[in-house]
Amino acid sequence: MTSQPPSHHADAPAAAAIGLLARHGFDATSVDDLADAAGMSRSTFFRKFGSKEDVVFADHERILRQVTDSLAETMQEPLAAIVDAALLVFSHHLRNPETSRARYELMQAVPALRDRELVTSHRYERAFLQHLLETLPDVEHREYQAVSFAAAVVAVHNAFLRRWLRTPAGSSEETGDRGRSTALADELRALSDIFRPALLGTAAVPTAPAVVVTVLTAGADREAVVQAVRDALP
Repeated sequence: MTSQPPSHHADAPAAAAIGLLARHGFDATSVDDLADAAGMSRSTFFRKFGSKEDVVFADHERILRQVTDSLAETMQEPLAAIVDAALLVFSHHLRNPETSRARYELMQAVPALRDRELVTSHRYERAFLQHLLETLPDVEHREYQAVSFAAAVVAVHNAFLRRWLRTPAGSSEETGDRGRSTALADELRALSDIFRPALLGTAAVPTAPAVVVTVLTAGADREAVVQAVRDALP
């Protein structure tokens, strides 16, 4: 993940509304103010977003659809597909730092938004779990291990995300966003390695054929050959 594509144009109205909420305060900002910031009428705003709470997480509706579509179409091994899906979500935040930070500030100030964040995280977790249950082999305790892996991926992703969001914009640590993506990828792949034996089963490792060399006198009978081979075996 060495380069990031530009922000999705569909997120621009929500980004403008989130920025306004962060600057003026959640309760102090009216729906009419948000509609103006988003460049649409009040009725269009309600049709598109539903409420002030909904607009704060509107971009996640698109990203969640992108995640589920990607998982439905992937040909990757299930655990690797989940890792890539989590990195897709993290990449979205890195591409939209102002919106992500504004949303984080709002969540610290508005308890209802913190509750909504938990619901949003659970929806990603549920999408990951559904993919695992549909694609993993039927091994013992698969469902419980799949639940654990899906939850662990979301937890690690959110830990990395919150640490980044708490880093002041423009600081020396903040400039390492690409390295942060790589670090998250490494952490999630290490997590996959822990869960892989339980989720995919442990295939028997084929043993290399044994090569036995022995020297016999000419005309040795079968019993002598067999005995010589036995003696030569390690």
